[in-house]
Amino acid sequence: MPYRIYRHPDIEQDLFDIVDLIADYAGIIVTKRKLSEIEQSIRMLSETPHIGSLRNSIYPGLRAIPTARKGVITFVVDDEEEMVFIVSTTYARADWTRRVPERVGD
Repeated sequence: MPYRIYRHPDIEQDLFDIVDLIADYAGIIVTKRKLSEIEQSIRMLSETPHIGSLRNSIYPGLRAIPTARKGVITFVVDDEEEMVFIVSTTYARADWTRRVPERVGD
């Protein structure tokens, strides 16, 4: 059974920021493609929730996966609830390690 995907409330803003960043230097066509790749990576987590590198030093159970060539998605898996909680989405060297502690304390 697929895991449910939940997103931190700030994920939408993360994605808007990524769109603004990419559109400024690569244009709308590339921006749409990158956004689609990020969304596909998030959807994929419902079927393969335990992929990625564990980043326990940042937060217990935190995982990180690369996406869209320069992006990173961070998330936590709750096996009991069969849920993946998306903590952050970043792109082009944005400091996701700073976002995580702020967001998992919410």
